[in-house]
Amino acid sequence: MSYPGLIAETVKFKGHNGDEGEAYYARPSRDGKFPGVVVIMHMPGWDEWIIETTRKLAHHGFAAIAPHLYFREGTGSPDDLGARVRAAGGVADDQVVGDAKGAAAYLRAQPNANWKVGVMGFCSGGRHAFLVACRVPEFNALVD
Repeated sequence: MSYPGLIAETVKFKGHNGDEGEAYYARPSRDGKFPGVVVIMHMPGWDEWIIETTRKLAHHGFAAIAPHLYFREGTGSPDDLGARVRAAGGVADDQVVGDAKGAAAYLRAQPNANWKVGVMGFCSGGRHAFLVACRVPEFNALVD
């Protein structure tokens, strides 16, 4: 069996209030139209596990994007950024919703998009994914 190829990179996207942040984007390298998935990170942050989850979704035929929800907090390791965000009480729900909506818009703007986009999250990201799916009717599916 040969494994399908994928393309993965860090990209810029427009998030809440038009703020420009970065996200990890992965998609199959073959031709075709693919459903999209916005991956909402867990409280520890935009870490290796979230990046690998995004790549795994691309391996299975999805165009996936994981927005860095802490990009407004500056630079540093996922652990350091996560600690700063936790100490400040977390990320505002409206900000997460806006960033997820912006990430979905990024997916839909790609030439390989089939316009179906779901949202999934883990741990606190699961709560955020549920909130996003309830508030943004453009999402077609939810996995918590």
